[in-house]
Amino acid sequence: MELEDLAIEFIRRFEVSQTWWNNILDEPLDLNDDASPVRVNQDVELQEKEWRPIRIEEELLRGKVALVDGVRRTDTHLLIGNSGRSALLGEFVVGAFDLNEGKVMERNQAECVIVFPSGITADGPLLIGKARYEPINTVETGDEGIYRTFLQKMREREKDTALQLSKMGYTVIADGPLQAPFSKTGVTLGFVKSTRRYYLSGRCWETLVSLKKGERTPIFLIETSEDLPLKYSWYLRLKDPHYFEHPFLGLVRLEAPSSLTLEEVKELAQFSGCLLPKLVSSTTLSTRAPENLAPLESLERRLRAMFHPLDHIRVTLRRLIAEAYKGG
Repeated sequence: MELEDLAIEFIRRFEVSQTWWNNILDEPLDLNDDASPVRVNQDVELQEKEWRPIRIEEELLRGKVALVDGVRRTDTHLLIGNSGRSALLGEFVVGAFDLNEGKVMERNQAECVIVFPSGITADGPLLIGKARYEPINTVETGDEGIYRTFLQKMREREKDTALQLSKMGYTVIADGPLQAPFSKTGVTLGFVKSTRRYYLSGRCWETLVSLKKGERTPIFLIETSEDLPLKYSWYLRLKDPHYFEHPFLGLVRLEAPSSLTLEEVKELAQFSGCLLPKLVSSTTLSTRAPENLAPLESLERRLRAMFHPLDHIRVTLRRLIAEAYKGG
């Protein structure tokens, strides 16, 4: 059977139609990468009453260092019959940037997925041109739940890439929160640049907003679920805001696994504070500066170039849907 015949059969089976009017498919506005904490222990590196900004004075080196990041794109949504539910077609690419060599060191091929809502399953992929959308089933409901499943698939691939590099002796800084279970091999830090949820209160909060460039907060512990391990965390100021900019500009949060000792984490916190402010991108080059580092910008541009042509996918899908229902 020809590939297009398989796609037409797929469309007929699920009574698929496309949301033509949705030309801009962004992620849900309130989808948050930062998990809501169950408990936060602020008395880890310093007691709360002793909290103060910690400046990184000493240059700390760690041999080989790599940044890991992924980019994703929602290609379209497919309406399933007259159920009012939809599936998501999307693709993502994950890669790494070697800070020592100053270049992109690894890129996976674009992975295409179709995420079905709960209760709907598919035995095989949907083929649109050269894009092969592998089905993913989820227990989530609604657009946010489906998108969260899509995002988690990319996070898992980022975690696999970080683990591979850590086995090669790299200290890895991975975009986004650390993914459990934590690796027991090498060192991987989570780099959370979208600070939508703040974990501190009282004097600790005052310390956070008072940070200057190159300063960090003391280390604290986060518990996000009784089923997940604790994570060490700290905030770091990458760049001082101008008088007309909001006070949270340039703030990022880093995470380290609780399997490390506090002394090891303190060394990593000092290392991150020494390195990351030097990698800040210019606001003239990036709308997400300064939180999105210059090497991450370079990596993301290279990764996005690996996506399948979106216009071709949508035009081909429209033609296949028309073929599937012709004469029906």
